[in-house]
Amino acid sequence: MQEVIDTDQKICFKSQGGWLENAGIIGLIRILDAEDVSIENNSLYVKKKALNYFAEKYFEFFIKIYGGQTRVARIIDFKVKIEEWQNIDENKADPEIIYNQLDNWYKNCLKYYIASGSFKKISSLFPPDFDSTLALKDCSKDLQKLKKLKKDNQGFNEILQQLIPKLQQFIDYFSVSKVKKYFMAKTLSYIVINNAWSGISFLNPQTKTADLYQDYEDAFVKPAIEYLKADHEKDVYRCATCGRPIKKQEYSYSFLNGLGYDTNRKTSNAWLFNNDQFMCPLCHLMYSAVSAGFNYDNRHQGIFINQNQDIELLKNANNKIILEMKRAVEKEQIISPWRAFALSFQEMFAKSSSYTLADIQVVSYQNEQYRFNLVPKKIASVLKKSSEKPFSNRQRTVTLLSILNSAYIKNFQGQSSLQIYDAMLKRLLVSANLNSLISDILQMKIVRHQDLHVTVEQIYNLIRINLIYFKEMSNLVLTDEELRKMRGSGKNLGDGYANTNKRQTLAYRLLQALKIQNNDQFMNVLLDAYLYQKKLVPKNFIQKMNSPEEFNQLGYAFIAGLIPNDNKNEEEK
Repeated sequence: MQEVIDTDQKICFKSQGGWLENAGIIGLIRILDAEDVSIENNSLYVKKKALNYFAEKYFEFFIKIYGGQTRVARIIDFKVKIEEWQNIDENKADPEIIYNQLDNWYKNCLKYYIASGSFKKISSLFPPDFDSTLALKDCSKDLQKLKKLKKDNQGFNEILQQLIPKLQQFIDYFSVSKVKKYFMAKTLSYIVINNAWSGISFLNPQTKTADLYQDYEDAFVKPAIEYLKADHEKDVYRCATCGRPIKKQEYSYSFLNGLGYDTNRKTSNAWLFNNDQFMCPLCHLMYSAVSAGFNYDNRHQGIFINQNQDIELLKNANNKIILEMKRAVEKEQIISPWRAFALSFQEMFAKSSSYTLADIQVVSYQNEQYRFNLVPKKIASVLKKSSEKPFSNRQRTVTLLSILNSAYIKNFQGQSSLQIYDAMLKRLLVSANLNSLISDILQMKIVRHQDLHVTVEQIYNLIRINLIYFKEMSNLVLTDEELRKMRGSGKNLGDGYANTNKRQTLAYRLLQALKIQNNDQFMNVLLDAYLYQKKLVPKNFIQKMNSPEEFNQLGYAFIAGLIPNDNKNEEEK
């Protein structure tokens, strides 16, 4: 490790307001100890001595925030379950439950990870004192025996107690501090760090250095230290980010993902085929911290709030998001940067009636691309009002936003899981209404789609958020009370059908009429249904015939009331 000269001096990273530089600056703040950094308006000052052991601090941050999401953590944490089984009363134990828990963990965590390239690479640095391949085969044989003994409590427990020490040796191996941090760092380099940059250092598939800590040190930290020690009086080039003098054009922007500039493949992007966009080693180090400045989930999605009035506000806004995501991991909840974004600002809403998200730049990362939104004032107001509307739901106080936490659709439009909260928020941030989302969910609910995990109550509250949106964006005068009564009217009409299939068919036909914006067809179907039951049609529908959007919202509320409850899908989480 090279020592830094003049350790009392500081390095200045000045924010120009750009989201990428700001994400790198926030990353540095998160990585380094509080005593090593100071903030003055739009500048971050880092003590030069903070570069000592920077690689250790770099990976330590990712392990602290994201380590709980790794398979290594799940392997180690299974120790609690194993200790519970060691003292289990075989007469009270349920072999079926134990086997399912054990088999799931073994296949999806232990066996999967031992077979991975990450294990092979890192275990070459820290070889276990047992033959992992042979030990794994032995465990697999015991699991096969357990599968056949699920009806024999005594025989099952005997094999279980025989298997536990074999599994424990794997857990003990991964629990060793130095081993654990290397395995976690390796995993996180693929699920978090590589979201922002790739292709060099330990993220270069052809790297010959198995020690990723050393690889990062050599690629980012040592060049920064050498730069600080060197004399730059005769340097002829300038860093394109900060303007510092540089001796040679060595570090390009091509290692950063999603920026559309790859100097190795497309030199024609540059003037006269000559790239002149290069950075100094200090900015190179800063950009490597962009991964730490963004707030990611485990599905390669991330969010960054570029609240660029000053660095202190920037830091606080993003720290609230990452704190919410960390809480979700600890509570074993669904991890969503979008939900964390909304939750983090609810605290601000509660503290100050004047606080607004308006004009804040939201940078999101998904599908290996960055997207940019400025939160309009009216959308900020929609989120604020939605987070302020509490109501009781099975002895719990929830809001229009929080009730959507558990709502999701499996295998939807190419996604393994679509979180309704995320889908709702993404639409609002581009000032779009929720009509298509509500319509899709209602249709899946009507046909009882097995991949839909959304309750009727959640659908109705999504409609209420949509109403808030339209009232903010237009002169819509429809009230929440009118929406509630219309839902009641739908329920009342639905209860008049002894045959559930007829109720579903009616809901489907009404929804199709709304989809094609044919109010006359909607009313014809509705009139037939009310005539059949000899009831009066709600007058609101007739009154709103010439107000398409109000008619739509009333129609969605009516259909939400008409849909029969499916107890399987109506469980609240």
